[in-house]
Amino acid sequence: MGRKMVLVGLLAAALLTILPTTSSLANPPDTDEVKDQPGQEPPVTRGMPDLVRYWNFDPPKSPLFDISRVTISGDLRVRPELRVNPNFGLNVNTAGSQLSTGRAPNGGDTADQFVQQWMRLGLNYAISPDVDTFVQIQYGKNWGANSNPGAANPANDPNSTSSLGIRQAYMLIRNLGVNGLNLKAGRQLIQMGNQRLFGAFDWNNVGFSFDGVTLQYSKNAYEVWGGWVRLADAEAFTNGAGSGAVSGGGAGSKNADLVFTRLVFKPMPSMSVEPLWVFLNNQQASTGGTNSAAITAPHANDQHRHTLGGRVAFRQGMFDGTAEGYWQIGSMGLGLSSNRLHINAQAFAAEGGITLHDVPWTPRVGLEFNYASGDGNKANCNADTGAGCGGTANTFENLYPTNHILMGYADRMAWRNMVGYGASLQMKPSLAQHLDFRFWIFRKANNSDCWYTANQGCFSAPTAGTAANIATSNSLYKEIDGVYTLFFKDNKVAWQTGISYLIAGQMLDQLASGNAAGSGASAVNSIWAYTQLHVNF
Repeated sequence: MGRKMVLVGLLAAALLTILPTTSSLANPPDTDEVKDQPGQEPPVTRGMPDLVRYWNFDPPKSPLFDISRVTISGDLRVRPELRVNPNFGLNVNTAGSQLSTGRAPNGGDTADQFVQQWMRLGLNYAISPDVDTFVQIQYGKNWGANSNPGAANPANDPNSTSSLGIRQAYMLIRNLGVNGLNLKAGRQLIQMGNQRLFGAFDWNNVGFSFDGVTLQYSKNAYEVWGGWVRLADAEAFTNGAGSGAVSGGGAGSKNADLVFTRLVFKPMPSMSVEPLWVFLNNQQASTGGTNSAAITAPHANDQHRHTLGGRVAFRQGMFDGTAEGYWQIGSMGLGLSSNRLHINAQAFAAEGGITLHDVPWTPRVGLEFNYASGDGNKANCNADTGAGCGGTANTFENLYPTNHILMGYADRMAWRNMVGYGASLQMKPSLAQHLDFRFWIFRKANNSDCWYTANQGCFSAPTAGTAANIATSNSLYKEIDGVYTLFFKDNKVAWQTGISYLIAGQMLDQLASGNAAGSGASAVNSIWAYTQLHVNF
């Protein structure tokens, strides 16, 4: 009872604070409610502007609707891919998800090809100059993956492998009481900077979407952006009779939420400074287990993680550069153990380039460095008992990025437990043609932690710290990328093709041979290639 009274008191205080300011938002309709609609007055009010009431039988024919305010957008992409020796010729565990020691029985000479497709259709309706509603339907699937095209698919989450779902569905209200203050509520995309922490992840066949509320306040000199999104809801919610009852023995508080705020300002026209704070509050129970996924999985359960830092971007004349760094603090649970790990992780990235504007094909030459901390206790940590975990969690959390455009096009690296050195050359033979060549060297930051691929999953378990783990090198691989893009049909169609050649490093040779000396069998180099057509309107 005491807790309920506190909540009631807080609600009353919030209402008393808000009510004096609502006059600035008040904008009553020009006319009274529509009176000529058939049907009875509803016994329970809708709690919303009732300009068009529910009809008992026929669908409403709203005089408020204006077809000229509707905007339709969409795109369609088809992409065949080929991967040769995707596991570098090494054994994988029984689950087929992680590298294991020893050469694969077939020598690793394997290949796979598949075709990915997604289609998106968006409908925007401008209710007024300051109010928009938008919904975007998405279909994403590998060709042939659904053997029964007519089967029902109840899933409706674009962050899952569902073939059909809602990628975006939100209302946008501009100038909310104050000029420049905009509110977006519903399923939406969140992209920041060059997408190292938050991106749409459009390379993926599904991408990232978030359910929540974001606010943006824009002025000429700066922009403030913040919001709250719900990542997972663990409630067993029963609303068949509209009661809103929560069942499940108190599971209503075991949710996952994300709160962020970001400031963008320009101390000079050629520079942007972007401080950022993100709070990941995942209250779902950790599953535990020796060397558990509870502390290696992305966005792991039972953690409270603050990310503090920012980004600085500069572009003037022939020079451009970006630097960003983040520090993560907080705590993380350990499954069955009552102990908690103290989060202390860091990441840093810097890139710069020179563009020769007066040279044919306008070449740009760039250099890049990336670092994200790893955890030296992952190999010996028992997440059930807490033994060997060292009391800290030092693996950087990559959050929700678009790693494909940042960490090598073959998607073998995340911004977690890594050191990456890169060089690039981009050219434009014409306005409609782009060439992109890149060279990467990737290493682990800490050998006693996982090798995390672009989806942030553990591709290779910790390789040091116990007698059973024989790889002592942290050299993962080198990657050579080449991509060609052509835009045509008034930029409505793009064709792109690319290839990546991955040269296995010393760590993989040691895993293949089964000893740290690296003698005997060696790992196999890997090839990834694709071509795609993309149409948008």
